[in-house]
Amino acid sequence: METLALIILVVFLITGFAAIFFTTFGTLIMMAGSVLYAYLTSFQILTPKVLLVLLLLYLLGELLEFMFTMVGAKAFGASNAAAFGAVAGGILGAIIGTSFFGVGLIVGTFCGIFLGAFLVEHLKHKEWRRSVKAGIGSLVGRVGSIFTKVCIALVMVVIIVSRIVAAI
Repeated sequence: METLALIILVVFLITGFAAIFFTTFGTLIMMAGSVLYAYLTSFQILTPKVLLVLLLLYLLGELLEFMFTMVGAKAFGASNAAAFGAVAGGILGAIIGTSFFGVGLIVGTFCGIFLGAFLVEHLKHKEWRRSVKAGIGSLVGRVGSIFTKVCIALVMVVIIVSRIVAAI
């Protein structure tokens, strides 16, 4: 059973890590795999305390992802409304993009972020240049959030692997 649990965990970790680049759910997938592994191994290797640390890392990643998109937009002169438009556009773009064979998920997310910030900024200020800058700033923020989530995911993997190796 432990071998099967380990295989399942590895699949979740690899899938989750790859998903960081495509969607916002990568670390959530990794967290879910960790909880499933802990359950399948009777919480002997990944204890509730370890799961709590992983959960806090996951939540930190979500918070930072949201903040990076907003800060990126604001750094390029976007209004608060445009920054929220970027977040909403990214979510909507991801949902719409999923119907295009996975690749659309990436394109949809990035297009949604840009268009969300651009459209809200343009509706508010009617300035093309400012609207384009808001969209670009939101994209820069998204790239920063991906980098941050990759770092958090690596910390999660190190914690998980170190616990498994220590149990051998």
